[in-house]
Amino acid sequence: MSIFNSFLSLVEYIYIFYLYVFHYSTIKFANEEIHPHPPPVFVLGHPRTGTTLLHSLLALDTERFAICDTFMVGFPHCFLWFEFIGKFLFKGILSKHRPMDNMKLHFDLPQEDELGTNLLSGLRVSPYCSLVFMKDEMEYRKYQCLKEGEVSDKELGTWVQSFQKLIWKIKVRDTLKQKDRKMPRQLVLKSPCHTGRVRLLLKLYPGAKFVFVHRNPYEVFLSGAHMASTTYGWMFLQSPSDEDLQEYIFKQGEILHDEYFECRNNPKLLNDKNSAEVSFEELTKDPVKSMQEIYKKLGFDSFDPQLQSSYPMNLSRECEELKGYQRNKFNYVILDEDLKATIKNRWKKQFSVLGYSDVYPSDQLQ
Repeated sequence: MSIFNSFLSLVEYIYIFYLYVFHYSTIKFANEEIHPHPPPVFVLGHPRTGTTLLHSLLALDTERFAICDTFMVGFPHCFLWFEFIGKFLFKGILSKHRPMDNMKLHFDLPQEDELGTNLLSGLRVSPYCSLVFMKDEMEYRKYQCLKEGEVSDKELGTWVQSFQKLIWKIKVRDTLKQKDRKMPRQLVLKSPCHTGRVRLLLKLYPGAKFVFVHRNPYEVFLSGAHMASTTYGWMFLQSPSDEDLQEYIFKQGEILHDEYFECRNNPKLLNDKNSAEVSFEELTKDPVKSMQEIYKKLGFDSFDPQLQSSYPMNLSRECEELKGYQRNKFNYVILDEDLKATIKNRWKKQFSVLGYSDVYPSDQLQ
């Protein structure tokens, strides 16, 4: 696959040269320096808190948002020219649903941009490398937040260059698909590791907006453990112990939330004008109301009936489909007292700051 991708990337360079020569208007429209784009919207949250659901609901607003989809992150070196061919060749390669939660999966669905950035950087500066080399997981922790002083200038430059290359290609692709648009669409991006990168993302994109989704920490841990047992194994080139996986889940939660909470307490970084928060419980109970509140907070007008946006109708239709979806439930999973105490202690800041009871759900029934 690596050799195959290398060949495809060479063809991509030729295709980009072709665009510069014969379709420079497309390149001009996609270039930030020539034609300013609206700053992106970033979906934040620890893995298994509902970031995929929130990202998918935002992506339904096709008049406002452009996305990074599953095919792009699988083939970030060549999707500009290879997309049509690749989707035909590999149409049967994906399962119809994700193994960890049974949500829909296909090439056109919005996907985590960090997956594509990781490939473009040569698997050098992403925390997702730890899912391949789990026994060396500690070496990749510094890439969760990419904070100055914790990573070298070279490492930071490699990630930024790879990330912005992916973003530029997404904009070019969107311009090719939407040739009749007079204004570029805003990107809506999601990767849980962005939760710890608010400072960096605001430096790269001043004016960016953020939506943070959170969930009961007990459920987050149990869902993370479920994903580790159903999904992570497909990526391992090293065999971790159960203790390794447990520590990975705990430490990731601490790193991401500690940094997010610091930014949350600094109005120069996150404030009422550029950020919104929603709980997983609210989002699943009443998705339409939750999205209306998020849009109002961020200053988006897609719910204004005078604009006749298609988003409210798309959202309502999707919510009807979601009514039949059965999400994983962990309320009555029996955990031993030591593990409950560890979750309560390691993630105590999440319980207190986000307003969750540290009493385990099944204990409330006793």
